[in-house]
Amino acid sequence: MILLVNPRVTKARNRRFPLSVMSVGAALPVGVSWEILDGNLPHLDVLLAVGERIERGRAGGDPVTAIALTVMPGPQLVAAVHLTRGIRQAFPEVAIVWGGYFPTLYPEPVLRSGDVDYVVRGQGEQTFVELLEVLDGKREPASVAGLGWKENGAPRVNAERPWLGPDTFPTPPYDRIDVNAYLHPTFLGRRNGVYQSSIGCAYSCNFCGVISAYGSLQKFESPARTEANLAFLVERHGMDALHFYDNNFFARESRAEELCGRITRLNLRWWCEARIDVLLGYSEKTWETIRRSGLAMAFFGAESGSDERLRKMSKNLTTGQTRALAARMRGSGIVPEYSFVLGDPDDPEDDIATTLAFIRELKGINPELEVILYFYTPTPQRRGTYGGVDAVSTTPATLEEWLEPEWVDWMTHENPRVPWLSGALKARVDGFETVLKSRFPSLQDEKTARWGKVLGRILSRRRWETGDFDDPRLLRGVRRLARRAPPDRQEYGHLRPPSEGRR
Repeated sequence: MILLVNPRVTKARNRRFPLSVMSVGAALPVGVSWEILDGNLPHLDVLLAVGERIERGRAGGDPVTAIALTVMPGPQLVAAVHLTRGIRQAFPEVAIVWGGYFPTLYPEPVLRSGDVDYVVRGQGEQTFVELLEVLDGKREPASVAGLGWKENGAPRVNAERPWLGPDTFPTPPYDRIDVNAYLHPTFLGRRNGVYQSSIGCAYSCNFCGVISAYGSLQKFESPARTEANLAFLVERHGMDALHFYDNNFFARESRAEELCGRITRLNLRWWCEARIDVLLGYSEKTWETIRRSGLAMAFFGAESGSDERLRKMSKNLTTGQTRALAARMRGSGIVPEYSFVLGDPDDPEDDIATTLAFIRELKGINPELEVILYFYTPTPQRRGTYGGVDAVSTTPATLEEWLEPEWVDWMTHENPRVPWLSGALKARVDGFETVLKSRFPSLQDEKTARWGKVLGRILSRRRWETGDFDDPRLLRGVRRLARRAPPDRQEYGHLRPPSEGRR
């Protein structure tokens, strides 16, 4: 028996399909028994559930031989460490495996902890299958690409394996989860699901954690398979809204047109991530196909109001293209959602001033445009890091250090304590964001009472028009009083309203 564990990353009401462990489970050979334990489900004590499965396996002749956890930085890392330690203490004989984004970037601290036996880096389906052969004594760890382990007391990490496309592996095993337990209302619809039709990203932005973990590569699922899987969720489970988790949903125009044409019949309202320059180059015919397919909002990495800084980021984008797409999407029925990375280490004050002014300009071009602001936090890169910051030498060497509040904030971009970002600069951004969100309430903000949105729009008008963002106490008070629920910083990914924190 293999236990695939998705440690808690969010509050139960914000849970979404545990796609990573579903993918690994689907790839396991016939005859291997396995089960998913999702720590995001309500009322599930994962450590207790693990113990029950282990005892049941012993009694039934199908002992648990490995417990595999998927681990993202931030809250999930904290949950995973405590869970892993509990499992190790109670069941020292069972192999514990970590995979996912965090151990891919930082395998050595994980292996040094003494609580994790193996690390799976990069694409994990094949590596984990081969690891089972290692556990059975049929091969050596050194022969498994993407595997990390300890040898003679020291971490050893093999080179990652080449990626394979989604079509290489079985479809998501929805029969292994309670699908209805994961479909919840959002601004898109009553029963919002998630899906991923590609892996990776073909671009090379040198501030991006995806590129640092997996390199510049993207593999796509066939449109026919995507349509079939989504049709199952729509027809069998009543899914009416969807977030695509692809790092770049649109690539080749022909694929985009085919896929959007195929899913039009499903009557979904959906969200995705995309490149500004790519979508800007599509024909009007393809744009019309996309509109008919139900795309309601698209997330774009605009990143900066400076062409010079975009070049430093290796973004291969211009501010002119950012303006042009905002104009093209005005009145289209598709809301553009632009993200910006604030705080260039070389000149954070100028960077913030330039980008905030650019955002004001963009809102004049397209008032419907939504904005998400992140503070730049460096991550180790396969090549040069944006701003010339040597982040590799500054990250913790142990899991204990990673659990300290300073590093949890660093991983989540909530309040990165980096030397080039002063308290005054952070306050300036906070004031701007408060005025921005008051003047232009987000479509995704369903937790602020209508009266609060109306009053906020009125009270913020003069500040927005004059550019006065200094200490907007009144607007903060209105937003606080109008909250129907307290801010939730643990909502899942981009399903979180932008006004409730940075990822």
